[in-house]
Amino acid sequence: MYTYTLSLTQEGHTGQIPIVDGKGEPWGIIRGNLDNPNHTLYLLDTSSQEIGRLFSDGTGLIASYTLDVVNHSLVHVKKVNNHQLNLFYITRLNYWVNGSIKKGSYAFRSGVKKVAAVQTEVSDHGVVLTCQIERPEDIPFILLIAVLFTQWHVTPLELPDFLPIISQHSTGTASLFRLFSPYDHKRDRQ
Repeated sequence: MYTYTLSLTQEGHTGQIPIVDGKGEPWGIIRGNLDNPNHTLYLLDTSSQEIGRLFSDGTGLIASYTLDVVNHSLVHVKKVNNHQLNLFYITRLNYWVNGSIKKGSYAFRSGVKKVAAVQTEVSDHGVVLTCQIERPEDIPFILLIAVLFTQWHVTPLELPDFLPIISQHSTGTASLFRLFSPYDHKRDRQ
């Protein structure tokens, strides 16, 4: 098992996330952010050679990201929307993600077998992601996806399916208009 730690504090590392291996040695960095659809995350080794990148592919209504890792076919991260749960699927690798991305503890699975796990911890120095990965060829994918999930803070606003009941006595559009009117209701009555 391969263990990597990503420090999201960015103290003295503006715009980049340092990656340390299980022995505490520097392994690489991730640069960039995803706050704009045109932005990209870059995974670089310690000599600043690009290992891979992650970017929004901008296709369809379902959120989808593309991973382009050196010497590998393109891989996509798909968010499958469902009313009961949010599912994430990693194409080509055929991995499903389960656990709680919101709480920062999730696993990558091939069928029922766990191939990687990510744990988010808050330390004195900030947020730290610990990634445990079974196969060495999965390392760039898991590291980039872990940062994607950390930066993926878009939560849909849940609106009610119906208007709230205002009062049993007030019905009709005039009452509804008064509810949303910017004027003081007491002044309207005088």
